[in-house]
Amino acid sequence: MSTADDEEVAGKAGIQPPAPAADGDAAAGAEPGAEPEAALRGEVAAQRERLLRLQAEFDNFRKRQQREREEIHRQAKERLLREIPGVLDNLERALRHAGAPDAPAESLAEGVELVAKQLQEILARFGAEPMNALGAPFDPHRHEAMARVDTAGDPPDGTVVEEYRRGWLLDGKVLRPALVAVAKLAGDEGDPGP
Repeated sequence: MSTADDEEVAGKAGIQPPAPAADGDAAAGAEPGAEPEAALRGEVAAQRERLLRLQAEFDNFRKRQQREREEIHRQAKERLLREIPGVLDNLERALRHAGAPDAPAESLAEGVELVAKQLQEILARFGAEPMNALGAPFDPHRHEAMARVDTAGDPPDGTVVEEYRRGWLLDGKVLRPALVAVAKLAGDEGDPGP
């Protein structure tokens, strides 16, 4: 059916056809659900904008945190490296002095001992301390076994009897494990490792 036919049927039934909408009312009256849909579209656009802002803020926060971590790391290295050249200067001084024809051998030993003490003091200021492994029970978290040594029961099985390389702790955490030899009972051929 055409529009004219619709109007004729509506007229016979006594129904007035709707008046044509003015230009200003065309969008408002065209669809009854258009207003809530437009509001929802506006809300979605606002939420999308908010999400994009939050993502940008988080990305900036992450980058700022990364820069701050790098700066802290750089400053920590700088603090340690400021101390090391003094140790190197003293070591070079001791070597120069040892190279002199009239230098006694004891003075070289004293100079090296002083340099070692200076370096240990620097390490202690940064929270590093040497482990005391000799005579302690073997601990695989703190020691690395390099050999097993036969004993007759004194010291007991599993005790560190020799230290090849000192271990170090940094604020109580193992920085470098000690390389050690561990006691085993003479004739005990069981487990080859500690």
